[in-house]
Amino acid sequence: MRNILLVLTGGTICSFANARGERASDAARAQALIVRKFREGSSPYRAEEATDFDVRMPLDVLSENMTVTHWNTLIGALKGYDLSRYDGVILLHGTDTLAYTASLLSLLMAGTPIPVILVSAQLPIEQEGTNANVNFQTAVELICRGIAPNVYAVYRNSDGVTYLHYGAHLLQCANRSDDFYSADRMPIVNGEGFPKGARGAGEMLLFDARFEKITSIVLRIEPYVGIDYSRFCLDGVDAILHGVYHSCTAPTNPYPEGNETSPHSILSLKRACDARGIDLLLAPCERATYESTGIALEHGIMPICEMTSEMSYVKTLVGCSMGLRGEALLRFLEEEINGEFVYP
Repeated sequence: MRNILLVLTGGTICSFANARGERASDAARAQALIVRKFREGSSPYRAEEATDFDVRMPLDVLSENMTVTHWNTLIGALKGYDLSRYDGVILLHGTDTLAYTASLLSLLMAGTPIPVILVSAQLPIEQEGTNANVNFQTAVELICRGIAPNVYAVYRNSDGVTYLHYGAHLLQCANRSDDFYSADRMPIVNGEGFPKGARGAGEMLLFDARFEKITSIVLRIEPYVGIDYSRFCLDGVDAILHGVYHSCTAPTNPYPEGNETSPHSILSLKRACDARGIDLLLAPCERATYESTGIALEHGIMPICEMTSEMSYVKTLVGCSMGLRGEALLRFLEEEINGEFVYP
């Protein structure tokens, strides 16, 4: 018998058509259906004598509506579960913000004594062509077959292959795509292709006295043509995570005369942040191949390297919530917690 904690948070995998034909999350209805479909399926662990599900529902929200308040509700629920009673956790979640929640749990549950697997779907569970059932079945079988404790996501892409991802490495779906990718995704073939191991240490940041819940505000900015930094309101912001173009660049000297006071230069944002005591970070910042990146770093903008942009945001949010600022925040961001430095 494998005892599995099934945690529902909503999303497409828990959604059904409403009166207007639009998808709406209904986790209470979905949980019985997904377990029933698993029992009726072909898994060698489908019998009630083989697997037992303890179902909890801390949230019921389409994941595009996920907020920090919702995350704190989930964090509070996870703190209250006695993980020693279970062989694994399966968490049902929507696809739109899956990579963010996977990154968050990878940080907070690093050292988890049991595997935690996030499961999503590109279509509702009762709709033809959905990958909900195969994703759920794969997650159950991974737990039953002894996958090493960590935080993962499991998902079948449109190529028909079911991939296992480390939660700390998961990337959001690209626009107009339902497929998930990570740098070291593992295809699950004939039930194999995954790391195996014993129960973890159980010393998780989730229960660390330094972290209670997310309390900080991190503003995330992506560069675009014509960006005007004077238009951003910085009231109440603890840190800004500024993204980069594919060449690891951001606008620093947009005019030939090098007018650094221009509202179109990130340097104007840096001065505004300095005046308010706000940390300004650049991510992902893997190298300073271009002059613009070098200028940004020379002016004290802090680089975040080797992590996904999703993890960079979440880790900054957690660090600020622990009261870390300046060099202390940067040291935290540079400290490996759960294999998040995926890009050498």
